[in-house]
Amino acid sequence: MGENTTAPTEVSVDAVMADVQARVRERLRDQILRHGASRAFEDPQLFAEVERVLFDASGVSDPGALILPTFLGDPETWRLETAIRYKSHRGGVAGSALLFVKRRLLMPVVRFLFEYSRDNFERQRRVNHVLIACVQELALETSRLRSDVRRLSDPAAADSRKSETPGGR
Repeated sequence: MGENTTAPTEVSVDAVMADVQARVRERLRDQILRHGASRAFEDPQLFAEVERVLFDASGVSDPGALILPTFLGDPETWRLETAIRYKSHRGGVAGSALLFVKRRLLMPVVRFLFEYSRDNFERQRRVNHVLIACVQELALETSRLRSDVRRLSDPAAADSRKSETPGGR
């Protein structure tokens, strides 16, 4: 009986991953188009570019890498508070009694609501962070495009480009 002499074929992991990513991108594009997304997404290259911008922006994990929060001012004025602080403006025994009632009687009753709200606040904080990163990335892209438009529409730059080409054309 003969031996199987077929040589193992090498498969590029990068090529396989690129193919899988392209298929996933295409399915996602089809899905959002079916749900009423902008018809501009019918262009696969445009969709891939938008996906890249959003993916890059969502990967920004450090709030210190974002510009917009510095424009919003003091974080105390815009950052969500997810922890309950027990306070009383009353002093002495009355204040202590009210804090006791808040901590020992009221809080156990509404703990489930507090935890639910806190989880939602944390999800919203993450969404806000990603949206701020997206706005920053889009502002960067817009600035680059404006710079390119100014450079291309500058008459002095156009004259220098003409002189660089053979025959002045």
